[in-house]
Amino acid sequence: MGRMLSAPLSLIPLVLGLWSAGVSTTPLPASQDQSPCSLEGIRITGGSFQLLQKGHTLEYLCPSGFYPYPVQTRTCRPSTRSWSALQTQDKKIVQSAECRAIRCPRPQAFENGEFWPRAPYYNLSDEITFQCYDGYSLKGSANRTCQVTGRWSGQTAICDNGAGYCPNPGIPIGTRKVGSQYRLEDSVTYQCSRGLNLRGSQRRTCLEGGSWSGTEPSCQDSFMYDTPEEVAEAFLSSLTEAIEGANAEDGHGPGEQQKRKIVLDPSGSMNIYMVLDGSDSIGASNFTGAKRCLSSLIEKIASYGVKPKYGLLTYATDTNVLIKVSNPMSSDADWVLQQLHRINYDDHKAKSGTNTKKALLEVYNMMSWKESARPEGWNRTRHIILLMTDGLHNMGGNPVSIINDIRYLLDIGRDRKNPREDYLDVYVFGIGPLVDQTNINALASKKDKEQHVFKVKDMEHLEDVFYKMIDESQTLSLCGMVWEHKEATDAHKQPWHIKLSVVRPGQGVENCMGAVVSEYFVLTAAHCFTVEDEAHSIKASIAKDAAGRKQDLEVEQVLFHPNYNINGKKAEGIPEFYDYDVALVKLKVKLKFSQTLRPICLPCTEGTTRALRLPLSATCQQHKEVLLPVKNVGALFVSEETSKDQRKTVLARKEVIIKNGESKASCERDALNAKGYSKVKDFSEVVTPRFLCTGGSEPYADPNTCKGDSGGPLIVHKKSRFIQVGVISWGVVDVCADQQQKQKRQQKQIPAYARDFHINLFHVLPWLKEKLQDEDLGFL
Repeated sequence: MGRMLSAPLSLIPLVLGLWSAGVSTTPLPASQDQSPCSLEGIRITGGSFQLLQKGHTLEYLCPSGFYPYPVQTRTCRPSTRSWSALQTQDKKIVQSAECRAIRCPRPQAFENGEFWPRAPYYNLSDEITFQCYDGYSLKGSANRTCQVTGRWSGQTAICDNGAGYCPNPGIPIGTRKVGSQYRLEDSVTYQCSRGLNLRGSQRRTCLEGGSWSGTEPSCQDSFMYDTPEEVAEAFLSSLTEAIEGANAEDGHGPGEQQKRKIVLDPSGSMNIYMVLDGSDSIGASNFTGAKRCLSSLIEKIASYGVKPKYGLLTYATDTNVLIKVSNPMSSDADWVLQQLHRINYDDHKAKSGTNTKKALLEVYNMMSWKESARPEGWNRTRHIILLMTDGLHNMGGNPVSIINDIRYLLDIGRDRKNPREDYLDVYVFGIGPLVDQTNINALASKKDKEQHVFKVKDMEHLEDVFYKMIDESQTLSLCGMVWEHKEATDAHKQPWHIKLSVVRPGQGVENCMGAVVSEYFVLTAAHCFTVEDEAHSIKASIAKDAAGRKQDLEVEQVLFHPNYNINGKKAEGIPEFYDYDVALVKLKVKLKFSQTLRPICLPCTEGTTRALRLPLSATCQQHKEVLLPVKNVGALFVSEETSKDQRKTVLARKEVIIKNGESKASCERDALNAKGYSKVKDFSEVVTPRFLCTGGSEPYADPNTCKGDSGGPLIVHKKSRFIQVGVISWGVVDVCADQQQKQKRQQKQIPAYARDFHINLFHVLPWLKEKLQDEDLGFL
């Protein structure tokens, strides 16, 4: 950043979330828990075990690539104080458990073609190749590999000649198919090999238009789990389709296939009912984890710029309805998050059974309207059910009957020509080793080419799902979004970060920072460059990938703000004058956005309106009132530092306070302490209204920027998005005179008058709007 007398320095009804893990998924060594049953003789060869549900359940654990045989879990029978038997699938009793190598299921049949090698079983990394007979075309994957999850890679191989009204639905590996006629209204049914559980549709029917009802089945072994990556990708893909389809002004005709932008009409056509299981089997830790997952989901939905209505319920024996979708505040994501954070696991401590059916009935009641009171367009509301459970229920009866009642209420599946399946999605997330896969599959929606039922290992894996879906390829153009997951790299957390280097013969290299604001432009400080700098001498460096490898980009030109003139007040004894210290660097090649490269938000743009969750009619003044109110404002900047092990350069976020209220004048007055300003009598001569001021020791000691931070963004973090409000320009004290001091910037004694000044973007908006007019940012 600029320092005095120095060289120029250089981010409706989604209907229901039922949360029930069924077990405490935090591993507890057996020695640390008590069980009514003896632990003698329950060892497993090649693995270990842990106790769940207060010692009433035992889970066997095996290394990656292995599974517990003959069972994954055993139950303590209090009456006899003994564990359930080690019983194989064919009812034989074995004396000891062992970890066996995972194998993938073998094909039970393959129509109109051949596969090889044929084997009684397939080990990890084994491959199968499929080939069709003459006259048949192969769809799906010709080559498939046995993976460590116990599933085959790729898609089901199908040989089809196009003779049927519907295409051949195929025979997924591990299943058997009954039915070989594919005419309109013909059906096929599937069964799994012994010991495997069917996921998806057991029966599929050929529909008008040439598609099959339901979803492709698969056969799952008890040890199989979906990875967080698989769940996030499949769930988010389907969720995005549902949200896109919610923007319907005239309803959804049966032939309507047009893709829509993710924007809801003003009346809103989506509700989200979040239902958290608070029963005894869940445990406080899992309940808290479920709340975090729902928070991530709400943030995700809000990031699309949509405002559905939310309902919030918790349940055990009884159900507490905490937010009704009829509440006028139910579409305010921030208010909903506040209510979500207030709920407590102990609310159901007195009656801690599991009555899932009763909870679903409360959702049904919220969705019901008396015929005389039905609002206009009520039948165009989309409903999405998110159910997170172990599939078990110990009271109230089978909850599937309520799902059927909901389908009947919404006229779903009753009219063959207009089945209205788009208006209800039921997602089921099974959590933990005790998941009843048959029960959870019965509750989930069955839709062609979509997945609605998942099984994850534990709550930590489920939280990974929702962290991972916060940032994905379908929303790469959304500004100010970052991926904050524990596995995130610097490039994930600061995806707009650009390092600019200027090579000057005989003078060395000057470094600055910048922020990506569009596919062609980087916003930075004007003082990073001189009019003599040629484009070929400027290098823009970005993170090429999550591993931190860099990519250099060619610069086409630098655009200075026309009012910037660092020498503009030399005649008045002011050696450096930083007013209007902003520039735009135009790149030669269009950027390709990714999880590690995407734009920051700029104020007074449509993207920031959505990021701040303001009405689409919001004004620039409203943006200013939200981002820079007349008071102290929390903000941050990003600086390069050397890692603790001294091996690499890392990016560190530094939290500061923008003095925009009572302390603004005193902050600006400290500019007179800058070297070179000793003869300046009035700080307003150098600190114009276009500057924001940070630094000092009140209300606490702000970190200060360093020389190489110049041009970087001053950022306000709002609604889980990152919005740039300033450009780092100059400072009173160079707290990092050399690299060693930079590493120890927080340890060095820094005077209270050490202030930093940043160009306020609200004061240069006309210029930004003019120069970025072709970048589709939607300036207000």
